[in-house]
Amino acid sequence: MRITGVGSLPHVDPAAAARFVLATCDVPYLPQLPRRHREEGMLRQWGDGLAGLGAADDELGLRHGAPAGPREEAFVGAEVALELFRAAGVREVKTQATGPITLAFAALAAGRGPDGLWEAIVPGLAERIEDHLAAVRRALPGATVHLVVDEPSLVAFAPGARRGPLDPEAAFAALARLLGALDVPAGVHCCGDTAWARLLGLGPSRLSIDVRTPGLLAEAPAFASAVAGGVVPVWGLVPVEPCPDPSDRLGRYRTVVSALVVEGAPHAALTGDAWATPTCGLAGVTPKAAAVIMEELRRRVEGLDGR
Repeated sequence: MRITGVGSLPHVDPAAAARFVLATCDVPYLPQLPRRHREEGMLRQWGDGLAGLGAADDELGLRHGAPAGPREEAFVGAEVALELFRAAGVREVKTQATGPITLAFAALAAGRGPDGLWEAIVPGLAERIEDHLAAVRRALPGATVHLVVDEPSLVAFAPGARRGPLDPEAAFAALARLLGALDVPAGVHCCGDTAWARLLGLGPSRLSIDVRTPGLLAEAPAFASAVAGGVVPVWGLVPVEPCPDPSDRLGRYRTVVSALVVEGAPHAALTGDAWATPTCGLAGVTPKAAAVIMEELRRRVEGLDGR
């Protein structure tokens, strides 16, 4: 099992962030650094300038009708990382983009109306992602590039969730359009439960998920079928938030693997072929805490692999 990250880091020095990634990951990723500049936050980085959204200095970071922020700051963390990755001879890299469902919820919260929302988001977002991937390929010619679409707002469609402002059918159709428009297979990261059968039916290349998410067992047949069909699990094995017994995730991981194997998932795809990450991005902790989390993740993966 190989180690990577979800996306964000707490560093303000982009070179230090890139060195941290190289030191802690088997699959280096391009970090987002929202503490360095607000334009690197996941909503502003991908949503500023789309669907009539502009930059705002509030917690959301976006406001409908506001002018776009300084876009030259949006990918500095990634740009510096690419320079150092090239110097280090990196031949495989992971990057991430905020998905259309999460951006749509943010747009509504920022004052944008629902009419024409998906058409205003999906084509522009797809173009931005393709431009980003092209920049990665220019910096690392010949390297394998992996993309994961961050969709924390998918939890709005979990079983039993209160009906929200977005129609689930339209939301999943928008995500399907985005995944289909990209020229690389794309995975999806979701922080909690959602309508898993719908999401897995879109055919993401990877599924990045906290191993303690209840739906992993509740929807075991659907997960097993997806893994057997080629979906690569990305297991969130170390919590970012304080947890009284974080080691419980290893027990949960073993339980999930056993259940999915019973349902027909190949054991190797759930273990050695899978990736491991913290449960979420690390921007909310200190650099020292981020190092502790990644050290703990390394210990757990080596324990699972019998090293």
